[in-house]
Amino acid sequence: MNDVMESVRTASAPGAKKVYVVSGRAGSGKSLVALTLLGDALSEGYRAAFVSGGIASRDTFRRAAPGRRGAFTTLSKVADDRAVDELDVILCDEAHRLSERPMRGSFHMRPGESSVEVIVSRARVPVFFVDGDQRLFAEEVWSPEALVEEIKRLGAEVVPITLDRVLRAVGSATYDAWVQPLMAGSPISWNPDDGPDPEPFQLYYAESAGEMEGFLHARQEDGASARMSAGMCWPWTDPTGTVPEVAPDEGWARPWNAGDDHKTPGVPKRKYWATDPGGFGQIGCVHTAQGLEFEWGGVIMGPDLTWEDGAWVVHREHVLSKADRIRSDEELARAIRNAYGVLMTRSIRGTVLYSVDPATRRLFADLGLQKI
Repeated sequence: MNDVMESVRTASAPGAKKVYVVSGRAGSGKSLVALTLLGDALSEGYRAAFVSGGIASRDTFRRAAPGRRGAFTTLSKVADDRAVDELDVILCDEAHRLSERPMRGSFHMRPGESSVEVIVSRARVPVFFVDGDQRLFAEEVWSPEALVEEIKRLGAEVVPITLDRVLRAVGSATYDAWVQPLMAGSPISWNPDDGPDPEPFQLYYAESAGEMEGFLHARQEDGASARMSAGMCWPWTDPTGTVPEVAPDEGWARPWNAGDDHKTPGVPKRKYWATDPGGFGQIGCVHTAQGLEFEWGGVIMGPDLTWEDGAWVVHREHVLSKADRIRSDEELARAIRNAYGVLMTRSIRGTVLYSVDPATRRLFADLGLQKI
């Protein structure tokens, strides 16, 4: 990222404003690069800010950065409190999750400037980090193509950077190359031992949610961080993290992650579910997992996405999230597959998959996944 820092140091040079667009798949190190650049800029005395389309990841990073927490802010505050080119650099992580314009509260977009325009105009060097395969909902309009088009409309120069190396999943290119075609509907076999070096990432499937939980609990007892997450096809009405609403199997149910305003002892706030030690007892969703990581992950696939006759089939009646506002069946299928792809790529050391659908579990077995 030397080019970005050099631009920060020389941003007063004549010519069109340079806007860096850093693209990379899940686990390629986008957030790590953003945080590193933030630290470098602040250490050199530059005015820098970190914004993100993901609340959980931004606030988790902020909590882990004592002395620099003021650099982590919201897009609305940047729009309200910063003048044109007031900041030397803005690092916008998870740009694919931004709405068209900055949000006012949880449900209303502000009038006027687009989210991209706010960042481009307020920073001498704007940097966006984006992954089109992690767009999930209708309001997440900034695909890589739309992002570049908007930057050009603003008269700025786009400087593309691609991160093509996998850092998460113990650097396993094998797992990354397995997840992509799986969620695209063209699954390939899991052959981790075909190469000259042993595959470092471990991949399993379970025949029940209880088996998955027991396996991950043992990893947790051994000192590793472990979390279970699920597709959003069970109702979430309880903000305390104590009511067992996620019920994939008869006789087994667990609560969703709690809200951010609860007071339940021992249960982390929603935005800290992925990193707080108390998070293992609740089931995370894509909102609380995206942008973060843990050593071992279990993914519960619900009845919203099943494998039938050689293809993924989305069952709209089981989509219990704001994704159900997507009218196009094709776009809904993209969003649901992307959501599960996000959940499957949170783990550093290993993943366990479980589907409520027997045919989908047979697919995992046929692909060569080891049963726990």
